[in-house]
Amino acid sequence: MQTPVTVVMLLHDAATEADQPVCKVLTGCSWRETRRTSASGDPQRVVHIRLPPAPGYLPYPQWARLPPAEKAAHWTLKRGGKLLCGAVRSLTEAEYAALEKTHICCTVADVSDDRGVPLPHFHVEGS
Repeated sequence: MQTPVTVVMLLHDAATEADQPVCKVLTGCSWRETRRTSASGDPQRVVHIRLPPAPGYLPYPQWARLPPAEKAAHWTLKRGGKLLCGAVRSLTEAEYAALEKTHICCTVADVSDDRGVPLPHFHVEGS
């Protein structure tokens, strides 16, 4: 399905020792969920997301080295990160902690940078 997708990044505040969620909404994305059976025979949800290249993207190692004040101006994709189906402009720490109960979301398991192909995009697989 065509939908906006929200990339959620956590910015660590050294003064409070808290992680503040920062949201980046991307439009023109595709979100597809399938079910398969895991190796142990249990049902497993798999999410495939295609994200168009958007301004401000940095590979995670580069993004992680930025000073905290600059991180919010950029976005990144990394294993373990959260993606939300739909446009969410901001989240509190409590809302981030309850994402699984309140939003259609996935945890990133793998990221492919396919910007060099005829239809450039990022492909994310998660659950």
